[in-house]
Amino acid sequence: MINPQPTNRIPGSFGLPIVGQTLELIANQGWQLDKYYHKYGAVFKLRLLGKPYVVLVGADASRLIFQDQIDRVSSYLGWQPFLEHLWGQPMMLQDGEAHRKTRRLMAPAFHGRAIASYFDTIQSIVQNELPTWIQPDPIALKSQLNQIALRIGVRLLLGVELASDVTQFEQWFNTLVEGAAALLRIDIPVTVYGRSQRARRQLNAFLTETIDRRQQQGNLAEAQDVLGLFLASVDEVGNALSTEQIVNELLHLLNAAHFTTATALTWAVVELAARPEWQEILRSELAGVRHDRPLELEHLKHLHQMSAFLKEIERVYNPSGVVLFRQAIESIDYAGYRIPAGWGVIVAQGLTHRLPSLYMHPETFDPTRFLAPREEDKQHPFALIGFGGGAHRCIGMEFAKMEMKIFLATLLSKYDWTVQPNYGRIASVQVPPNIERQLRAIVTEREF
Repeated sequence: MINPQPTNRIPGSFGLPIVGQTLELIANQGWQLDKYYHKYGAVFKLRLLGKPYVVLVGADASRLIFQDQIDRVSSYLGWQPFLEHLWGQPMMLQDGEAHRKTRRLMAPAFHGRAIASYFDTIQSIVQNELPTWIQPDPIALKSQLNQIALRIGVRLLLGVELASDVTQFEQWFNTLVEGAAALLRIDIPVTVYGRSQRARRQLNAFLTETIDRRQQQGNLAEAQDVLGLFLASVDEVGNALSTEQIVNELLHLLNAAHFTTATALTWAVVELAARPEWQEILRSELAGVRHDRPLELEHLKHLHQMSAFLKEIERVYNPSGVVLFRQAIESIDYAGYRIPAGWGVIVAQGLTHRLPSLYMHPETFDPTRFLAPREEDKQHPFALIGFGGGAHRCIGMEFAKMEMKIFLATLLSKYDWTVQPNYGRIASVQVPPNIERQLRAIVTEREF
């Protein structure tokens, strides 16, 4: 057995005093950790916000943090510097028994009959919104998808309809999220942080009012939206979610609905525009599953090619981010190194998803890698972790997958489209967030 090396032997650099690599990683949203990986290997150190971090790459490292050593790391302490000022302390920022209790109370809204009940609403919103994409001028692809995802999120998470103009609600969210990268955290109107906090207070007031109104309406046991099910949920010893907890969870879930799902769909639309053969593969699969009937919930589980396509979007583009944060609360030994208690831990899922030891020709966009007989993600339970892993795996994963399949099935069935700029100018994309705002689409009705 190899004896763990002392802390100062972990390869890497702490960079500039205090600042370290903070500004660099904020600028490219973590996508260029790749250069440090190629220089130092699968375990290396850096500094963020004045604090030492170890970056871990690989499926074994992911299993170590998300499963084997889960009691030696804290999700709250890992994410707190970056997200608590945005979302408070939702389940993502909880550990141990608190996390388990919250997950049990939230679970009824994301499993079984509840998920099935969301199908018709998602389909209706998508069918109503997509015809508006047919415009004489190209549409801003990511913005349009943000709005569809937000409408779905507000309707199914809160049980309310937004007015036809979603601009105000979306502006609150965009302003809130801009505060994530604010280094000067002074809550005054002239700072990014201050504007972000004002937006959070506006969202908090809107959500609190919505919660109060739903409680007064009653009949929560029959709810077909997440908020109603949250309010109705009581565990075996009588615990329920407080209003503050519900607000925090809804903020975080609305963010995922608004940005993460929309990001995944943006790149799915881009990749399909560049790959007519995959449009035909998915259309043929849809025709074979539907048999000229309208799309139904039961059809979705038989769309194996579409599932593989969406897994490849997850692998290549990492819509929820390329890194996941934890903090070591006890020392951890891994790969011959000792990670000291108090160090931050970055699980670099974006790099893991590009490892040739896991994925054949990882720089190539190839959904068939997830189909039999290859099924490359099944060689290791932590090979594909776009939705996280272990106890903190995204509770809304099935909701998101259903929404994406409904959207793509509707788009493929009724529309043709092209995307600008030309795909050859943006692939292979190293920093997708820097490209998304440039994407434009021209959408037309299909001719049969």
